[in-house]
Amino acid sequence: MLKPFKDRSRSASKPTKLSQIIQREDGSEVKIVAQLCFGLGLARSIDVYVHRRNSHQDNWILCSDRPHPNWRSMSVNDYINHGRSQMLQAVSAGEILKVTSALTSCNTL
Repeated sequence: MLKPFKDRSRSASKPTKLSQIIQREDGSEVKIVAQLCFGLGLARSIDVYVHRRNSHQDNWILCSDRPHPNWRSMSVNDYINHGRSQMLQAVSAGEILKVTSALTSCNTL
């Protein structure tokens, strides 16, 4: 279930941040957070970050979005197993897309 963050500066009907917590079979959890951002000229973009924890009792740890330093020289199999960022090792692109799509659909004009 996607949960909008409480943002008192904006209308409750258009959230600027959504999160989803996914529990894995091994008991660990990941939290995907998508946040609406505005750049120069008020160009809209979405920032995504991922947290993980080993159990619901542990603290959340922010996953890096940077790939392995030698990712360009890795074979495809090595990249898949070791080269991807912590964020993409913790969640799939589809899981990220689900949260970003929900945020986009909440904020269409």
